Amino acid sequence: MPRCERKAQRMSTDRGLSFSFSEEQEAIRRLAAQFAEKEIKPVARRFEHDLEGRLAEEIIDRAAAVGLLALPVPKEFGGGGGSNVDCTLVLEELAVGCGGVATAIGASWFGQTPVMMAASAEQRRWVFPPLASADKGRLVCMAMTEPAGGTDIENPQMESRTIRTLVREDGDCYVINGRKLWPSNSDNAWLYTVVATADPKTGNAGSCLILVPAGTPGLSFGRPIRKMGMDADRNAEIVFEQVRVPRTHLLGRIGDGARLLQRTLVYNRVGAAAIAVGIARGAFEQALAWTRSRITMGRPLAQHPVIAAMLGDMATEIDAARLLYQRAAWCNAQPGQANMRWATMAKVFASEMAMRVTTNAVQVMGAYGYAKEYGVEKAMRDAKIVQIFIGANEFARQLVGELLT
Repeated sequence: MPRCERKAQRMSTDRGLSFSFSEEQEAIRRLAAQFAEKEIKPVARRFEHDLEGRLAEEIIDRAAAVGLLALPVPKEFGGGGGSNVDCTLVLEELAVGCGGVATAIGASWFGQTPVMMAASAEQRRWVFPPLASADKGRLVCMAMTEPAGGTDIENPQMESRTIRTLVREDGDCYVINGRKLWPSNSDNAWLYTVVATADPKTGNAGSCLILVPAGTPGLSFGRPIRKMGMDADRNAEIVFEQVRVPRTHLLGRIGDGARLLQRTLVYNRVGAAAIAVGIARGAFEQALAWTRSRITMGRPLAQHPVIAAMLGDMATEIDAARLLYQRAAWCNAQPGQANMRWATMAKVFASEMAMRVTTNAVQVMGAYGYAKEYGVEKAMRDAKIVQIFIGANEFARQLVGELLT
């Protein structure tokens, strides 16, 4: 039994289980919920037409202004010092308003996670203060996925051999060449955390993570990719062509990349699960309110047995997914207790749940659910990608099984 499971078991026998949050955590959650209600929900359906990303940028700037963007940044640099539990609570609430906004912010925290783990004191001094600033919303891009490799880059069995973004030494600099495809915040990030290799033939021994500031010569982008959902989160091809950065921009050493990436995924798969729960919850709450007011055969639709059972199943699945992600987040917040199996289980279950719940939300609302006016069809479209990103569910299920043996 993993240490985290033993510790959780001791808690249940010694002190009992607690399903409450601290006053500070409740305050953070309320702030995120209020932000989603006031700033995100009124404009959520406009992101689909925000081709240049200006509206999304405004929302991100406002999130920075109220302190949400700085939540995981260490307190000594002006941030909130938030734990994995704190961050996932916020992501769920933001995703109730719009999955794309939550994904852009969660992906930025994804890119910051290896910096928190491995940055030198010098790196922390130049990276974190701007990310904590309230004057501007600065996003980080985790430049990981490549055109040919897909989920291979996250698969520990591939041992980094499919990475094609190359890093070579040149005096006091590293030179980066390669392409990334699909990362969130692709063309609007302030900083890029790049998964690369010194030599793919050497496997994990050549793997590395290196920081590239926006505006570095040789860094360019393809056209934004139009998608079925998540329009507030920008995706494009990223091109590194003779990109030169100081040697001091390497996180740790050559050979540390695979280990840092796997540790990072433990935290951020939980974030994906929280986003999935928020998307599902937003659709469910809309459907529930609508079925309570829709009168058919002389009574509210919600009181018809078939619909009541569907709503009951939806509510149950949302709560079950939330418990899974909060268990994993709690483990991640305990020193030395991060648990890849629990994080991956939460991501798979929550994303599958979100697809079912949003589909059923459309179904119970009928043609009204299918109409763009109500936003439920948007939630259905947003939910689909969570089954695919940060480890496609087919691979993630396999990983959970392997971690059992």
